[in-house]
Amino acid sequence: MLPLQGVIPPVPTPFSQQGDLDTEALKMLLRQLEPFVDGFLILGSTGEAAFLTEVERRQVFEAAREVIPATKPLLVGTGGEATRLVAARNDEAYAVGADAALVLPPHYYVGAMTEAALQKHYETLADLSPLPLMLYNFPGVTSLALSPSLIIKLAHHENIIGIKDSSGNVAALTETMRGVPEDFQVLTGNASTFLAALALGARGGILAVANVAARPYRRLYDAFKAGDLEAARALQLSLNPVAQAVTTRFGVPGLKAAMRLRGLDAGYPRAPLLELTDTAGLEPLLRPLEADLTAAH
Repeated sequence: MLPLQGVIPPVPTPFSQQGDLDTEALKMLLRQLEPFVDGFLILGSTGEAAFLTEVERRQVFEAAREVIPATKPLLVGTGGEATRLVAARNDEAYAVGADAALVLPPHYYVGAMTEAALQKHYETLADLSPLPLMLYNFPGVTSLALSPSLIIKLAHHENIIGIKDSSGNVAALTETMRGVPEDFQVLTGNASTFLAALALGARGGILAVANVAARPYRRLYDAFKAGDLEAARALQLSLNPVAQAVTTRFGVPGLKAAMRLRGLDAGYPRAPLLELTDTAGLEPLLRPLEADLTAAH
């Protein structure tokens, strides 16, 4: 398994304006992003995975594997509501050649998703999966948070290798870091707390905004690794407005609009998400990033 570190984008899934999957656009997008990033996540929340059929998921897997070099890790989102369904998705991701599966917790019956139920779900999957698993903590989507105590328990399973923590809860992340094994790979999914997560021991970030700002976030990461906290802090503060714009403010439609404005063919959101047609709020935030999209990695 390749190490998970640095800056990894959760890549949007391109759809036409009519909502049709466009795997050729996906392959072009991955080629455009590849020089700037340290790996890829496909079919995460940013990839609108919840809107894809199982056949379409396989098409996305195959298109991504075709163009992503073997030297960079390919993570695949496989989360679903039923343990059996997720197990089948993990098998399929393995067959196509993914490096690890990112598993969002089941949340439709949120009241029944006790710590015991979630622990059994993840341990069953880890026992069955031919791929190493990463936990995915995203209470903004699931309305439930994986507790530090649960994460620590699961982190000791040999086939659960890490977590994408998109909660932005630095206090909870602190408790998680205190208890997980040293080789457990923690990545943040919250760009606004990227520097804080790195300071606590995260190895990098799976950041939606990295689809439009990979170079600045890589500079932040490199500055932190070099011990230049002043530069890292300045970058974190300057990048927060664009990070918040393409995540919490405008969401996936905003991210796709921002990418189209920067010449990256991310396509359009699939219904019921609505296309962002008024980009006036995005353009001033993106303008300073333009050179970073064409510079060499």
